[in-house]
Amino acid sequence: MKMLKQRHGATTISSIHTAGISSVPKTQRSQYLELYALGREKCRLTKEMQVLDTRRETIRRHLGSIGQRILKLQQEMAREQQAEMGVATPNQPVKMVDINY
Repeated sequence: MKMLKQRHGATTISSIHTAGISSVPKTQRSQYLELYALGREKCRLTKEMQVLDTRRETIRRHLGSIGQRILKLQQEMAREQQAEMGVATPNQPVKMVDINY
């Protein structure tokens, strides 16, 4: 089952910048204005990428600590099971006595 964040949505749709569309006709459009708008968009996307990289690193560290904790708990459980098995089976043989009725 896909998680909600894995589904395509409004963020995956091509924007005006990626499609190269403008509301102003090419003859009336200023190249300086277009360069300015594209520069701002590039700056915004660069900042967004930095935020995402920071978030990705935080998630990676958190996953690492969870993995270490899981290993530690599994080792503790294995030791407890071995200890329980050790109590159930003593090292010395059990003495048997015949009872005559």
